[in-house]
Amino acid sequence: MVSWQHVAELFILPPGSIIALAFLGFLIQLKWRALGLAVVALSVALLTGMSLPLTGRQLTAALEAGTSPLYSDGLEDARKKAGAIVVLGSGRYADAPEYESDTVSRFVLERLRYAAHLHRQTALPILVSGGATDGSKQAEAILMRSTLRRDFQITPRWVEARAGNTMENAVYARALLTRAGVEQILLVTHAWHMRRALWSFELAGFKVIPAPTAFNTLSRRERGILGYLPSAEGLYWTRTALRERLGYLWYRYKYPPEVVMRMLRDLRPSAK
Repeated sequence: MVSWQHVAELFILPPGSIIALAFLGFLIQLKWRALGLAVVALSVALLTGMSLPLTGRQLTAALEAGTSPLYSDGLEDARKKAGAIVVLGSGRYADAPEYESDTVSRFVLERLRYAAHLHRQTALPILVSGGATDGSKQAEAILMRSTLRRDFQITPRWVEARAGNTMENAVYARALLTRAGVEQILLVTHAWHMRRALWSFELAGFKVIPAPTAFNTLSRRERGILGYLPSAEGLYWTRTALRERLGYLWYRYKYPPEVVMRMLRDLRPSAK
């Protein structure tokens, strides 16, 4: 299922925006050759800069700077205060031939692995959250539950299978956990996604202990000459970082407190 947001991303984020700029330069040079060639040269320079591993890592590092790992001393304190571990979905590996069905994406697997680690350290119950965001029949949360059971021998206590984005993760999880008397949670997501996730869950009324995972670091090779050579991976992380920044700004606009409170009120009858 393709939404207008997906289409907008194609033109706003690289490489789509850079291709559009290069095409514009081509059209301009049909009438104003020097100006058009300058625009094309600018698009090439932007593509090169955004494709550097150092660029992508620096942009994601700036996102991660607002959070920190949950070290062992903080984990002990979290065990006493929190009532649940909440793990957010992040896509699926569709039609995986080796599993003969859909399964979780690599991002979700990283989150589940860390959630399993936290569960074994704290004995806190787990909530998995994620709907069928791409129009699939099976929600991400169902795939997450299956993966936790099969690969980590852990069964989540709650399965939230309706959420289509991070704010809905927060609102629907709030509806489930309020009935269980849970007010404070350990929130598991990628470090670069934590700012938006933390903002969403706190706005939904949770007390949140951030539990970020998969911090983005440069490999030893990327710290040398390879860090200054364009690569598809460098462009991927640049795009990811820019998308996350735009997503955060969009959430601040789309979900003012009164909208989130209305979403929570609308769920109360079904929570009885």
